[in-house]
Amino acid sequence: MPVEENFTVALRSAAELAPEPNAFAFAQDAAARGVRRRRRRRAAVLTGAAAAVALLAAGSVPALRSDRGVAAQPWSTVTAEYMRDSLVSLLPGGRITSALGFTGEESSVRGGPSGVVEIETARGAGPVSLSLDRISTPVTEFSRGAHCFDPSERATESCSRTVQPDGSVLMVNVLLPELPQMGKTMIATYTHPDGRQVRIDSFNRSAQGDPPITGEQAAAVLQSSAWDVGFGGVQVTDPPQPGVSTPPASALHGTVTGLLPAGAVAGPANGPGRPGTVRLEVTLEGRTSWLTVTVDPHWQQGGRDDPRTVFESGRGPELTHTADGTAVVVRAERESDATDGPEVQWGAEALHPDGTRVTVSEWNGPNARTFLPGTPALDLDRLRALAAAPAWRG
Repeated sequence: MPVEENFTVALRSAAELAPEPNAFAFAQDAAARGVRRRRRRRAAVLTGAAAAVALLAAGSVPALRSDRGVAAQPWSTVTAEYMRDSLVSLLPGGRITSALGFTGEESSVRGGPSGVVEIETARGAGPVSLSLDRISTPVTEFSRGAHCFDPSERATESCSRTVQPDGSVLMVNVLLPELPQMGKTMIATYTHPDGRQVRIDSFNRSAQGDPPITGEQAAAVLQSSAWDVGFGGVQVTDPPQPGVSTPPASALHGTVTGLLPAGAVAGPANGPGRPGTVRLEVTLEGRTSWLTVTVDPHWQQGGRDDPRTVFESGRGPELTHTADGTAVVVRAERESDATDGPEVQWGAEALHPDGTRVTVSEWNGPNARTFLPGTPALDLDRLRALAAAPAWRG
């Protein structure tokens, strides 16, 4: 794979790994897969992205900065050079060591145009990446990237969310380090009422340091009109499905409560209450664990591949089927990749005959980002029964 494609994959993967508390993201996979595994994976992706930037930097970035900025092009499909130069021109003063731009068509990893810059400022050194996207409308408090992250899912230093008079939403979230050798991460978005979204990801390479640009500087870059011409070929990445409604958290809580085994006590719904997902504590036989349940009606229906084929692919002997044809997978994950480490997270995924996907994740700990060993309230058989229950179907 060429270096350019390696970088594109790394950049997209880094964006996917950033915590994204919304029903769409949760429906694509189970809740967090374990603190250590997630940290290693995020570190590898971000390191890979940085390495690709360094490899391409030498001699590849002419005219990095212009006091006059970059003139907007009169066409809607922008070039990689335009994305690169626009981002460079809009960043605050500092030493830029490398810069790259992408149209979104460089590899099989599709997405909107993007750019990434390695910059050193008085605050520290690190990457600043910018990407363009379209999300489904109307833009609400639960729309992807248009709200603050749930601090129980990711340690947060600060977050500001501002709805502007025209309905645009500016969100700036600063996240605390997950790795000792890394600094803070900033994820900022500017979402237009029509679903156009500009996103910045940045982190400091030094331990505990601040991102190289401030939230105010990121906001100025996000709101620049330079990005308007870049949305011409960008499609909605989370289009709503006609006739399909995502159940509210309150309804999911009621269904979970009704499906728990005899003697189990369900706590109140916890968290931001986004549609399609509910989090709650469950106590049974003196044991208390957290549960996150996510329901995605008609999962991947209308996609290029058959949903059942996608769901069952590569599952191996862990895949089972109920009498009514529901495909179910259960898992128990350890604290580390070592086979003798303690189990810290349990879960079940089910794809029902009507296309509804149900994901159940269970763990012990004080919040949704701390997983501790111990016997869970619900064993794997009970998680399997919960995920496969016909009550989830539309």
